[in-house]
Amino acid sequence: MHISDHSSRVETGQTFAIAEKRGDWTAIWYLGQKGWFHNPPQSPAAEWSFGFVATPKKGRDSIPVYGRAYPEAEAYPAGVPVQAVTPLQYSLPAGQKYSIGLATGSEYYWAVQFDPTNHTVVRGKTRYLQIQFGHRVMFVNAADVDIRPSVL
Repeated sequence: MHISDHSSRVETGQTFAIAEKRGDWTAIWYLGQKGWFHNPPQSPAAEWSFGFVATPKKGRDSIPVYGRAYPEAEAYPAGVPVQAVTPLQYSLPAGQKYSIGLATGSEYYWAVQFDPTNHTVVRGKTRYLQIQFGHRVMFVNAADVDIRPSVL
């Protein structure tokens, strides 16, 4: 019943990668672990759909997960403060897969006053993939992952 309880936040409309199936039970990748739920074929709680998943590139033990898709430091013009590209406390371990939403470039909108002539959009070269990680949308650097089709 608390907002900080991440244990049961899977909702309609979210997309997750299947980790395993055992009889009437299905596991999805959820915040770095398998989240199991009852999903019998005669009365399914979830439906499979085609999509794409991200998994760490071969040879990587894990990759960082980000809360925003900021550009690299070199993309910022003089006078616009560089925003640190800081990973969250989570990581995406090798062997796990997470469903991909959109692919996006890196971008930061800088505005310190209401005058639109003094606003700056900083666009970098770094590409990110939006993933469903737990009950939230997060980002991974596209260079860190392999993209694969989802499979049952």
